[in-house]
Amino acid sequence: MFSVLEKIAADEIIELTRQLIRIPSENPPGGEGEIAEFIAEKLKDLGLTVRVYEFKPGRPSVVGLLSGVKEKPTLMFNGHMDTVPVGDKDLWSVEPFEGVLRDGRIYGRGAADMKGALAAMIASVKAIVESEVNLRGRLILTFVADEEVTGYGTRDLIRRGYRADFAIVGEPNELNVQTAHKGLLWLKVVIRGKAAHASIPHQGVNAIYRMADFCLALEKMNSLLAEKKHTLLGPPTINVGTIKGGIKTNIVPDYCEITIDRRLIPGEKPVDVKREIEETLESLGGKTSKLQTQVEVINVAEPSETAQDELIVQVAREAVREVIGRDPGVTGFTATCDMRFLVNEAGIPTIILGPGSLRQAHVIDEYVEVEQVINAAKIYTSIILKTLS
Repeated sequence: MFSVLEKIAADEIIELTRQLIRIPSENPPGGEGEIAEFIAEKLKDLGLTVRVYEFKPGRPSVVGLLSGVKEKPTLMFNGHMDTVPVGDKDLWSVEPFEGVLRDGRIYGRGAADMKGALAAMIASVKAIVESEVNLRGRLILTFVADEEVTGYGTRDLIRRGYRADFAIVGEPNELNVQTAHKGLLWLKVVIRGKAAHASIPHQGVNAIYRMADFCLALEKMNSLLAEKKHTLLGPPTINVGTIKGGIKTNIVPDYCEITIDRRLIPGEKPVDVKREIEETLESLGGKTSKLQTQVEVINVAEPSETAQDELIVQVAREAVREVIGRDPGVTGFTATCDMRFLVNEAGIPTIILGPGSLRQAHVIDEYVEVEQVINAAKIYTSIILKTLS
């Protein structure tokens, strides 16, 4: 195994990460075509069978297949090519699409989330191919579109029939082994009251006051949720993120809306959570003749979890120990990711394991530690050898 790991060249991984950062793939608006073409060519050069699929025009995902003696076992790597937008470039101290290398870090949009992981995955396959390892099973690389908005890139590949015995999602988690992640439910809640002149407010129904009552009820709900803890993820949470209402100071407002971010833990269903929030709203008198309410789903992503006794969990922990000298244990990923499709729709035992920190994702001056990207490539290579050779 160590002779294969020696094939992993630090300078090549650094340059590949920088090349990927130099290809903008912001989402929204989306448009992974250029980076998909770049990755597809890299995989073809390594001798992989490459297929490109679009879940909608202009939104491609890349699949690379490295076959072994048999079709099984099958290991899948999953990583997304899109990034969140840069935002205001003037706030960055570096050019966000240059892949600046400084003090052992690579800076740029997507460095941590998750172009460092993509580079590590490609480098690990390169080491396997160049070492002429005879795999007994099949390796599938899935580089997907649109994780940052819908996750439809991964979902599309699952619905096209791609399956595996194990899967690894390379989200940034500082090379820990994570077997569970939270889901989310975003809601828009509207309360409609009755407008009136501000000098005679009793003639109206103030929608902002009623929304304030509802927000206080949600705050109390958060306290109750704190008692409902998941072993790896902690409790579910609820947050009121935005509020809009009123049109003029001297008018009793007849309209107010908020948006809610509710994080789910495994075992919770979005439909049940939505019903709970609707019932809380109704308990405040939301169904009276003078007060109309509306609850609309903006976005939903279910949580998922893999059993800790699955083989991929044990193999990954062993690989991390061998490469960096520590047992990562088993933890949870507080955000959501494409693992939900692999577990919930395809039934694939899946873990999250990738270079970079979630604290560096989506921020100004995003970066990934070079050492973590190199170690990720070694860990991925070790996992391939342990499961497929």
